[in-house]
Amino acid sequence: MNTTSTARDWSPKQVPARHADTTADIHRTIAWIYGALGVVIMAVFAFASLGSSREHEWGAAAAVALFFGAIVALHAALAVGARNRSGIAKTGSVIVGVLMLFGFPIGTIVGGFLIYNGTQNWPPKRLQQVGDSGPDLRDL
Repeated sequence: MNTTSTARDWSPKQVPARHADTTADIHRTIAWIYGALGVVIMAVFAFASLGSSREHEWGAAAAVALFFGAIVALHAALAVGARNRSGIAKTGSVIVGVLMLFGFPIGTIVGGFLIYNGTQNWPPKRLQQVGDSGPDLRDL
């Protein structure tokens, strides 16, 4: 029995929106990591200042919340923009990727992925067909 397909084989690497989706996944993952890290650091500051009346420790926890919250908000906004194929998200991803290059070794790798995916062609979301996300079942 011959099981070879006569239709063109589907590969996820052939999907034109792959670069935008990968960029969105990277930003979403970074947002989760920074969010979790920020919560842990805030908890450490909060528990350290429970028995004391020093308000500067609560201020440090608030500063950590603002700092990590801004990073989470930036990456979350870029993830949503990349899913919607926004040009601003594309430019923002390249800028964030360049800044991440200084975080050797992991930031360099992630920044390189962001720069590579951000400089690729992102097709507009409204022009994509249903068949772009998987095998074309109409050929069966």
